[in-house]
Amino acid sequence: MTKTVTTVFNSARQALSTPFQPAVLKDVRPPMEAPLAKPVSSPTPAAPCPERDSFQDTKPAPKGVPRLSVPDSTGTSELPYLRDLAPENEAAQAQADKGWAPTASVIAQRSDTGCGEATLAFLSRASRSVTKGNLCEKQERESVRERASQVSGARSVHAPVDVNLDDGATPTEMATALGGLGIEVTDGFADFDAAATSKVMKAGQFGLALVDSNAILNGALAPEQRRNGPGQLHWVTLDGVNSNGTADTSDDLFRVKDPVNGEYWVAARDLERAVQAGKEHHGSGGIFALENRTDVGEQRERDTLAQLNRERTASFADKNGVGSKRLSLGESS
Repeated sequence: MTKTVTTVFNSARQALSTPFQPAVLKDVRPPMEAPLAKPVSSPTPAAPCPERDSFQDTKPAPKGVPRLSVPDSTGTSELPYLRDLAPENEAAQAQADKGWAPTASVIAQRSDTGCGEATLAFLSRASRSVTKGNLCEKQERESVRERASQVSGARSVHAPVDVNLDDGATPTEMATALGGLGIEVTDGFADFDAAATSKVMKAGQFGLALVDSNAILNGALAPEQRRNGPGQLHWVTLDGVNSNGTADTSDDLFRVKDPVNGEYWVAARDLERAVQAGKEHHGSGGIFALENRTDVGEQRERDTLAQLNRERTASFADKNGVGSKRLSLGESS
Protein backbone atom coordinates (compact mmCIF):
# COMPACT_ATOMS: atom_id res chain seq x y z
CA MET A 1 0.00 0.00 0.00
CA THR A 2 1.32 3.41 -0.91
CA LYS A 3 1.36 5.90 1.91
CA THR A 4 -0.06 9.31 0.87
CA VAL A 5 2.04 12.21 2.07
CA THR A 6 0.47 15.64 2.53
CA THR A 7 3.60 17.69 2.90
CA VAL A 8 3.63 21.28 1.64
CA PHE A 9 7.01 22.13 0.23
CA ASN A 10 8.77 25.39 1.04
CA SER A 11 9.22 27.85 -1.81
CA ALA A 12 12.68 29.06 -2.68
CA ARG A 13 11.22 32.38 -3.76
CA GLN A 14 9.37 35.06 -1.86
CA ALA A 15 7.59 36.67 -4.82
CA LEU A 16 4.09 35.39 -3.99
CA SER A 17 2.93 37.83 -1.32
CA THR A 18 1.06 40.35 -3.48
CA PRO A 19 -2.68 40.34 -2.64
CA PHE A 20 -5.21 39.89 -5.42
CA GLN A 21 -8.90 40.52 -6.00
CA PRO A 22 -10.66 37.42 -7.27
CA ALA A 23 -14.13 37.54 -8.92
CA VAL A 24 -17.89 35.79 -8.71
CA LEU A 25 -18.48 32.61 -10.71
CA LYS A 26 -21.69 33.20 -12.63
CA ASP A 27 -24.37 30.59 -13.13
CA VAL A 28 -23.35 27.77 -15.40
CA ARG A 29 -24.76 28.28 -18.89
CA PRO A 30 -25.54 25.62 -21.53
CA PRO A 31 -22.33 24.05 -22.80
CA MET A 32 -20.71 25.83 -25.65
CA GLU A 33 -17.39 25.26 -27.28
CA ALA A 34 -14.70 27.94 -27.24
CA PRO A 35 -11.63 27.84 -29.46
CA LEU A 36 -8.17 27.09 -28.16
CA ALA A 37 -5.92 30.10 -28.04
CA LYS A 38 -3.46 30.19 -30.89
CA PRO A 39 0.19 29.58 -30.10
CA VAL A 40 2.44 32.58 -29.91
CA SER A 41 3.82 33.39 -33.33
CA SER A 42 7.50 33.68 -34.06
CA PRO A 43 9.18 36.37 -36.10
CA THR A 44 11.38 33.67 -37.60
CA PRO A 45 9.34 30.54 -38.49
CA ALA A 46 10.87 27.20 -37.50
CA ALA A 47 11.80 24.66 -40.16
CA PRO A 48 8.81 22.64 -41.52
CA CYS A 49 8.07 19.54 -39.52
CA PRO A 50 5.40 16.89 -40.14
CA GLU A 51 2.60 16.66 -37.56
CA ARG A 52 0.71 13.53 -36.59
CA ASP A 53 -3.05 13.26 -37.18
CA SER A 54 -3.60 10.65 -34.50
CA PHE A 55 -1.98 8.98 -31.55
CA GLN A 56 0.21 6.01 -32.38
CA ASP A 57 -0.61 3.22 -29.92
CA THR A 58 2.28 1.24 -28.55
CA LYS A 59 0.26 -1.92 -29.27
CA PRO A 60 -3.14 -2.77 -30.82
CA ALA A 61 -6.01 -1.61 -28.64
CA PRO A 62 -7.97 -4.41 -26.94
CA LYS A 63 -11.33 -5.24 -28.45
CA GLY A 64 -14.00 -2.78 -27.40
CA VAL A 65 -11.52 -0.13 -26.27
CA PRO A 66 -11.42 2.98 -28.50
CA ARG A 67 -8.09 3.98 -29.99
CA LEU A 68 -6.44 7.20 -28.93
CA SER A 69 -7.01 10.23 -31.12
CA VAL A 70 -5.58 13.74 -31.19
CA PRO A 71 -7.78 16.50 -29.73
CA ASP A 72 -9.31 18.71 -32.39
CA SER A 73 -7.55 22.03 -32.84
CA THR A 74 -10.52 23.81 -31.24
CA GLY A 75 -10.98 21.35 -28.38
CA THR A 76 -13.36 18.39 -28.25
CA SER A 77 -17.06 18.82 -28.90
CA GLU A 78 -18.02 16.96 -25.73
CA LEU A 79 -15.98 19.33 -23.54
CA PRO A 80 -17.95 22.49 -22.77
CA TYR A 81 -16.46 25.42 -20.94
CA LEU A 82 -18.22 26.15 -17.66
CA ARG A 83 -19.68 29.34 -19.13
CA ASP A 84 -20.93 30.61 -22.47
CA LEU A 85 -17.59 32.31 -23.11
CA ALA A 86 -14.12 31.16 -22.08
CA PRO A 87 -13.09 32.96 -18.87
CA GLU A 88 -10.25 35.47 -19.00
CA ASN A 89 -6.90 34.20 -17.76
CA GLU A 90 -6.19 36.72 -15.02
CA ALA A 91 -2.60 35.50 -14.75
CA ALA A 92 -1.73 36.07 -18.42
CA GLN A 93 0.25 39.30 -18.04
CA ALA A 94 2.21 38.08 -15.02
CA GLN A 95 2.99 34.82 -16.85
CA ALA A 96 4.16 36.71 -19.93
CA ASP A 97 6.37 38.87 -17.72
CA LYS A 98 7.97 35.65 -16.41
CA GLY A 99 8.73 34.43 -19.94
CA TRP A 100 5.79 32.07 -20.40
CA ALA A 101 3.65 32.05 -23.53
CA PRO A 102 0.17 31.91 -21.92
CA THR A 103 -1.51 31.19 -25.26
CA ALA A 104 0.55 28.08 -26.12
CA SER A 105 -1.52 25.27 -27.65
CA VAL A 106 -1.99 21.78 -26.26
CA ILE A 107 0.36 18.99 -27.36
CA ALA A 108 -1.40 15.64 -27.56
CA GLN A 109 -0.01 12.41 -26.20
CA ARG A 110 0.77 9.84 -28.89
CA SER A 111 0.49 6.65 -26.87
CA ASP A 112 -1.55 5.35 -23.97
CA THR A 113 1.37 6.04 -21.58
CA GLY A 114 2.55 9.33 -23.09
CA CYS A 115 0.89 12.03 -20.95
CA GLY A 116 4.14 12.89 -19.15
CA GLU A 117 6.10 13.39 -22.36
CA ALA A 118 3.28 15.39 -23.98
CA THR A 119 2.88 17.59 -20.91
CA LEU A 120 6.60 18.29 -20.79
CA ALA A 121 6.55 19.11 -24.51
CA PHE A 122 3.73 21.59 -23.89
CA LEU A 123 5.65 23.19 -21.02
CA SER A 124 8.73 23.37 -23.23
CA ARG A 125 6.69 25.19 -25.86
CA ALA A 126 5.09 27.53 -23.32
CA SER A 127 8.40 28.35 -21.62
CA ARG A 128 9.80 30.10 -24.69
CA SER A 129 8.79 33.72 -25.19
CA VAL A 130 7.74 35.01 -28.60
CA THR A 131 11.27 36.18 -29.36
CA LYS A 132 12.64 32.62 -29.09
CA GLY A 133 10.31 31.11 -31.65
CA ASN A 134 8.18 27.98 -31.88
CA LEU A 135 8.95 24.35 -32.59
CA CYS A 136 6.56 21.82 -34.03
CA GLU A 137 5.34 18.97 -31.82
CA LYS A 138 7.94 16.49 -33.06
CA GLN A 139 10.76 18.95 -32.33
CA GLU A 140 9.33 19.70 -28.88
CA ARG A 141 9.28 15.99 -28.00
CA GLU A 142 12.82 15.51 -29.24
CA SER A 143 13.99 18.55 -27.25
CA VAL A 144 12.34 17.22 -24.08
CA ARG A 145 14.00 13.82 -24.40
CA GLU A 146 17.38 15.32 -25.15
CA ARG A 147 17.23 17.72 -22.20
CA ALA A 148 15.98 14.96 -19.88
CA SER A 149 18.85 12.69 -20.86
CA GLN A 150 21.34 15.45 -20.08
CA VAL A 151 20.19 15.79 -16.45
CA SER A 152 19.71 12.09 -15.67
CA GLY A 153 21.75 8.90 -15.70
CA ALA A 154 25.51 8.94 -16.03
CA ARG A 155 25.66 12.51 -17.40
CA SER A 156 24.27 14.04 -14.23
CA VAL A 157 26.50 15.27 -11.42
CA HIS A 158 24.01 13.84 -8.92
CA ALA A 159 22.78 10.96 -11.13
CA PRO A 160 20.07 9.35 -8.99
CA VAL A 161 17.40 9.21 -11.69
CA ASP A 162 17.12 7.68 -15.13
CA VAL A 163 14.21 9.41 -16.86
CA ASN A 164 12.25 6.96 -19.02
CA LEU A 165 9.28 8.65 -20.70
CA ASP A 166 8.27 5.56 -22.69
CA ASP A 167 6.30 3.99 -19.83
CA GLY A 168 4.76 7.07 -18.26
CA ALA A 169 6.38 9.49 -15.83
CA THR A 170 6.65 9.58 -12.04
CA PRO A 171 6.86 12.84 -10.05
CA THR A 172 10.61 12.27 -9.70
CA GLU A 173 11.05 11.82 -13.46
CA MET A 174 8.91 14.89 -14.21
CA ALA A 175 10.84 17.00 -11.69
CA THR A 176 14.14 15.93 -13.24
CA ALA A 177 12.99 16.58 -16.80
CA LEU A 178 11.62 20.00 -15.82
CA GLY A 179 15.07 20.95 -14.53
CA GLY A 180 16.48 20.02 -17.92
CA LEU A 181 14.01 22.45 -19.50
CA GLY A 182 15.03 25.27 -17.17
CA ILE A 183 11.75 25.10 -15.22
CA GLU A 184 11.83 25.23 -11.43
CA VAL A 185 9.40 23.46 -9.10
CA THR A 186 8.97 26.25 -6.54
CA ASP A 187 6.25 24.59 -4.45
CA GLY A 188 4.52 21.24 -4.21
CA PHE A 189 1.08 20.63 -2.73
CA ALA A 190 0.18 17.00 -2.09
CA ASP A 191 -3.24 18.28 -0.99
CA PHE A 192 -4.88 20.77 -3.34
CA ASP A 193 -5.09 24.28 -1.92
CA ALA A 194 -7.18 26.64 -4.06
CA ALA A 195 -5.85 29.80 -2.41
CA ALA A 196 -2.20 28.77 -2.74
CA THR A 197 -2.63 27.56 -6.33
CA SER A 198 -4.39 30.77 -7.39
CA LYS A 199 -1.73 32.86 -5.68
CA VAL A 200 1.26 31.25 -7.38
CA MET A 201 -0.43 31.40 -10.77
CA LYS A 202 -1.31 35.07 -10.40
CA ALA A 203 2.34 35.64 -9.54
CA GLY A 204 3.23 34.38 -13.04
CA GLN A 205 3.69 30.66 -12.55
CA PHE A 206 2.10 27.61 -14.17
CA GLY A 207 0.72 24.58 -12.37
CA LEU A 208 1.43 20.91 -13.06
CA ALA A 209 -1.19 18.52 -11.69
CA LEU A 210 -1.15 14.76 -11.14
CA VAL A 211 -4.80 13.72 -11.05
CA ASP A 212 -7.31 10.99 -11.82
CA SER A 213 -8.09 11.31 -15.53
CA ASN A 214 -11.84 10.73 -15.19
CA ALA A 215 -12.27 13.03 -12.21
CA ILE A 216 -10.53 15.99 -13.88
CA LEU A 217 -12.52 15.54 -17.10
CA ASN A 218 -15.82 15.24 -15.24
CA GLY A 219 -15.32 18.80 -14.01
CA ALA A 220 -15.91 20.02 -17.59
CA LEU A 221 -18.62 17.58 -18.67
CA ALA A 222 -22.38 17.87 -18.31
CA PRO A 223 -23.84 15.50 -15.67
CA GLU A 224 -25.16 13.02 -18.23
CA GLN A 225 -21.75 12.84 -19.93
CA ARG A 226 -19.61 12.17 -16.87
CA ARG A 227 -17.60 8.98 -16.55
CA ASN A 228 -18.25 6.50 -13.78
CA GLY A 229 -15.47 5.16 -11.60
CA PRO A 230 -11.77 5.97 -11.53
CA GLY A 231 -9.68 6.58 -14.65
CA GLN A 232 -5.88 6.54 -14.63
CA LEU A 233 -3.19 8.63 -12.99
CA HIS A 234 -2.71 11.50 -15.40
CA TRP A 235 -0.50 14.60 -15.87
CA VAL A 236 -2.14 17.87 -16.94
CA THR A 237 -0.98 21.52 -16.95
CA LEU A 238 -2.76 24.45 -15.32
CA ASP A 239 -2.01 27.59 -17.32
CA GLY A 240 -4.91 29.91 -16.55
CA VAL A 241 -6.91 31.13 -13.55
CA ASN A 242 -10.05 33.22 -13.20
CA SER A 243 -11.63 34.35 -9.93
CA ASN A 244 -14.40 36.54 -11.42
CA GLY A 245 -14.79 39.05 -8.60
CA THR A 246 -15.08 37.14 -5.34
CA ALA A 247 -12.51 36.77 -2.58
CA ASP A 248 -13.63 33.17 -2.10
CA THR A 249 -10.95 31.13 -3.91
CA SER A 250 -13.14 28.02 -3.78
CA ASP A 251 -15.05 29.63 -6.69
CA ASP A 252 -11.93 30.09 -8.83
CA LEU A 253 -11.69 28.51 -12.27
CA PHE A 254 -8.54 26.90 -13.64
CA ARG A 255 -7.68 26.32 -17.30
CA VAL A 256 -6.49 22.78 -17.95
CA LYS A 257 -4.25 21.71 -20.82
CA ASP A 258 -4.96 17.98 -21.08
CA PRO A 259 -2.83 15.93 -23.53
CA VAL A 260 -5.78 13.61 -24.16
CA ASN A 261 -8.82 15.89 -24.19
CA GLY A 262 -7.47 19.32 -25.09
CA GLU A 263 -8.24 22.60 -23.30
CA TYR A 264 -11.04 23.17 -20.81
CA TRP A 265 -11.83 25.03 -17.58
CA VAL A 266 -12.70 23.39 -14.25
CA ALA A 267 -13.75 24.81 -10.89
CA ALA A 268 -11.44 24.64 -7.88
CA ARG A 269 -13.70 22.09 -6.19
CA ASP A 270 -13.44 19.79 -9.22
CA LEU A 271 -9.66 20.13 -9.33
CA GLU A 272 -9.54 19.25 -5.65
CA ARG A 273 -11.65 16.14 -6.29
CA ALA A 274 -9.35 15.11 -9.14
CA VAL A 275 -6.23 15.37 -6.97
CA GLN A 276 -7.93 13.49 -4.13
CA ALA A 277 -9.19 10.79 -6.51
CA GLY A 278 -5.64 10.31 -7.77
CA LYS A 279 -4.45 9.61 -4.23
CA GLU A 280 -7.43 7.45 -3.28
CA HIS A 281 -7.51 5.28 -6.40
CA HIS A 282 -3.89 5.36 -7.62
CA GLY A 283 -1.74 6.22 -4.60
CA SER A 284 -0.46 9.62 -5.75
CA GLY A 285 -1.61 13.09 -6.68
CA GLY A 286 -0.86 16.76 -6.16
CA ILE A 287 0.09 20.11 -7.69
CA PHE A 288 3.51 21.50 -8.60
CA ALA A 289 4.00 25.28 -8.94
CA LEU A 290 6.35 26.00 -11.84
CA GLU A 291 8.52 29.02 -12.53
CA ASN A 292 10.14 29.65 -15.91
CA ARG A 293 13.81 30.22 -15.09
CA THR A 294 14.86 32.23 -18.09
CA ASP A 295 18.18 32.90 -16.35
CA VAL A 296 19.16 29.21 -16.40
CA GLY A 297 21.19 28.39 -19.49
CA GLU A 298 24.31 26.34 -18.82
CA GLN A 299 24.11 22.57 -18.50
CA ARG A 300 25.49 22.62 -14.96
CA GLU A 301 22.76 25.07 -13.96
CA ARG A 302 20.10 22.80 -15.41
CA ASP A 303 21.58 19.81 -13.64
CA THR A 304 21.52 21.67 -10.32
CA LEU A 305 17.94 22.76 -10.95
CA ALA A 306 16.92 19.16 -11.67
CA GLN A 307 18.36 18.08 -8.33
CA LEU A 308 16.59 20.93 -6.52
CA ASN A 309 13.29 19.93 -8.17
CA ARG A 310 13.75 16.34 -7.03
CA GLU A 311 14.32 17.45 -3.46
CA ARG A 312 11.10 19.48 -3.53
CA THR A 313 9.06 16.54 -4.80
CA ALA A 314 10.74 13.82 -2.75
CA SER A 315 7.76 13.36 -0.41
CA PHE A 316 5.29 12.78 -3.24
CA ALA A 317 4.33 9.15 -3.70
CA ASP A 318 6.33 8.23 -6.81
CA LYS A 319 3.56 6.63 -8.86
CA ASN A 320 3.51 6.54 -12.64
CA GLY A 321 1.32 9.05 -14.47
CA VAL A 322 0.35 7.54 -17.82
CA GLY A 323 -2.85 9.05 -19.19
CA SER A 324 -6.16 7.74 -20.40
CA LYS A 325 -7.88 6.82 -23.61
CA ARG A 326 -10.15 9.51 -24.93
CA LEU A 327 -13.65 8.03 -25.00
CA SER A 328 -16.75 9.04 -26.90
CA LEU A 329 -19.93 10.05 -25.11
CA GLY A 330 -21.63 7.27 -23.22
CA GLU A 331 -18.45 5.23 -22.76
CA SER A 332 -16.54 4.82 -19.53
CA SER A 333 -13.06 3.66 -18.75
